[in-house]
This record gives sequence, structure tokens and C-alpha cells, in this order.
Amino acid sequence: MTKYLDEKDIVEINRKTLELHKEDSEFHLMMPDDLSFCIDFVKNHTNDDVYDKALAYCVSIIVLHPFKNANHRTSLYSAERFLILNGYEFTGSIESHTELQKWRIDYEEEHELEKRFAQITFHDNIQQFILEIKNLMTQEYGVKILNWLKENYKLS
Repeated sequence: MTKYLDEKDIVEINRKTLELHKEDSEFHLMMPDDLSFCIDFVKNHTNDDVYDKALAYCVSIIVLHPFKNANHRTSLYSAERFLILNGYEFTGSIESHTELQKWRIDYEEEHELEKRFAQITFHDNIQQFILEIKNLMTQEYGVKILNWLKENYKLS
């Protein structure tokens, strides 16, 4: 049976991420409804593959940006925490983790994904909104993250 993260889990991931980087004062959940959407999206709009669900946490959190700060880190750490919760262990290196985070930021800048994320969030039609996030998961950005998760997390 798949175990899911809830709002409290993801808020705690964001809070701890900020603490770790000495940015405690930056904590603020700006969009609680968007965080709830992310959780619902993972549970109800992905297939049963655990890696796909982990990717869904990562992509939906970064697209919706529910926190004031550390959304990139929180999105990846949420995907990783989800895998651990479901019996997977990290087999990669800190360097590979850092490289992926840097790649994500560079890729988003080069491809103006921040604009794309904003366009996605302005959809009035929830089905179109869901489809846009799913599309992002299957394009280069999502595929790279998915492959990294598969390479760096193995079932214990």
C-alpha cells in the first residue's frame, strides 16, 4: 500500500530546508490550497508507479510555488521523502543531488519555465491545469528528474 505525504509533512520539509540554510525567517506557506492540490494530484492523477508519484510531488510543488522560499529544494526533498516513506533508499551521492538542483535552476532559466509555470497556474479549467502538469512531467524537464530519481533511489 502506497504511503503519501500530507500537508504537514511538506510544510515540515520546507521548514527544515530553510533552517538548514539559515533562512528560518523566510518560512511562509503562501498558498495552502495549492499545496493541497499537489497532494491530491499525486494521489488521484498519477499512475501507480512510485517514481511517477515522486516526480508528481516534485513537479507540482515547483509549478505551484506554495511557499515564499525554498520551493525548488522542497519539491525535490518531498519526492525523495515520499520514496523513503515507501521503502526506497538513497544510493546516490550528495554531488549528484547538487548537480540535479543546479541543472533544474539553469534549465528553468534557459527555457523560461517560470513563465510556463505561471501560465499553467492561470488555467481556469482544472482538467487543463492537470494536463499541463502531466505534460511537463513527460517532457525533458520531468524526464531528467524521473531518471535521476530512478538512478539514485532503490527499493531497500
